[in-house]
Amino acid sequence: MQRYGVYLLASLLLIVSCSGSVSGGSVLIHVIATDDNITPVQGAYVYFNDTLAGKTDKEGFFELAFPGTGPAPIQIEKFGYDSWSGSADANATQVTVELQRSKMALLIHVYDADTMEPVEGAGVTIESNGVGNVTTSDSEGTARFFVMAHAAYRIDIEKEQYQPHTLEVEIGNVEKNVQVMLFRQDRFSLVVKDEGSGRPLPGARIFVEGIERGSTDQKGVLTLPLPRGKIYLIRVVREGYQDYNGRQVVEPDTAFLTVPLGKAPYTVFVSVYNEEKEPVEGARILIDNMPAGTTSRYGRAVLSNLTTGTYTLDVHREGYVSVVSPLTVAAQGEDIVIELAYQRVNVTLKAVEGSSKPVTLAKVTINGEEAGYTDAGGILSARLRAGLPTTILAEKEGYNPVTIVHTPDPSSETVPLTIRMDKNYTWLLLVIGGLFVVGILGAVLVLRSRGTGRVKRGRRGL
Repeated sequence: MQRYGVYLLASLLLIVSCSGSVSGGSVLIHVIATDDNITPVQGAYVYFNDTLAGKTDKEGFFELAFPGTGPAPIQIEKFGYDSWSGSADANATQVTVELQRSKMALLIHVYDADTMEPVEGAGVTIESNGVGNVTTSDSEGTARFFVMAHAAYRIDIEKEQYQPHTLEVEIGNVEKNVQVMLFRQDRFSLVVKDEGSGRPLPGARIFVEGIERGSTDQKGVLTLPLPRGKIYLIRVVREGYQDYNGRQVVEPDTAFLTVPLGKAPYTVFVSVYNEEKEPVEGARILIDNMPAGTTSRYGRAVLSNLTTGTYTLDVHREGYVSVVSPLTVAAQGEDIVIELAYQRVNVTLKAVEGSSKPVTLAKVTINGEEAGYTDAGGILSARLRAGLPTTILAEKEGYNPVTIVHTPDPSSETVPLTIRMDKNYTWLLLVIGGLFVVGILGAVLVLRSRGTGRVKRGRRGL
């Protein structure tokens, strides 16, 4: 009975042994990373014979079962780490795999914030978890490093005459490019503004110690490298403005200087002529509705103390149509020519006989120039210069010519101007007188002929 039990136990051990040789063994794989400290790598992919077997747990472990008694080919992969390949012997119970983080290029490009030019020779330091590296920027302003993927780095940049700059970056799994602007410690800004409005003045030329250093931008600003603690002679020039000249101390705590420019006073001439190109004397000049002068006998007025800009010019004179136009002052001594048109009034002329009978086809002459003939209603329309005495002549055969002098008034020319014409009876009197003379002569001849007959008869009787 005991022998039977021994054989049974031996048989069981043989079965277990045979089973182990058929099904193979298992190995515990532990994946870690040793950047600075030993840390487990969770989620690393474990491949056996190029076939995915599984992933490591949060402690970095994975139990791999494999058949056979020979070495087990194993491959470990994890995003951001270099791949690992190896094998485990059949007798091994645990394999520790150390993964190395992938190396990525970190390129730091350093520029001057004012000129946007690369800064050569800037000292660049990178640091992550207490481990650092130092280099300098090249002629293109670039500092190059190879760093661990999926890591955070602090970057410190220093350069003489520039403010230090510090930043932090996160490295992924691709090349990282970082652009850095360095501001000069000696940078000093000049801000140029209009003294009246306070608006910025672009295009103002800046001179420092007699040397032109540039012009202001659209914001009226020019930034220059000026070492602190010194006195500088600064000159600012802009067309249309008075020059600025002054000495300025650039203190260590002074960042900019505001320069207000006053507009330069200009003199402008205004020449006023009429339609005949003759000077108009006494024309009043207004600038922005404010009296600015009166034209002389030569039709000229001098406008002083105008500054650059656009104004409203108003020129008016009695008897003329006023002119209102924009006036742009941009240069010294400009001559503005204004032509005033005569003010004209629509006047209706009406030629009548007696109290109201229209005189048609009456010829009308105005100031010696023929204006036309009256219509069937005795009407003729004309445009006459306002305020100027005008001589009007109306004439027609059979009527006495009529001459009147009229001064048109725009406020009262609402009714027709009546020209009364009388019949000319001179021809009728001549006809009557002629008939009378003819009658008398006829009577005389008749009487004489009768007297002669009586005398002849008397002589015969004697």
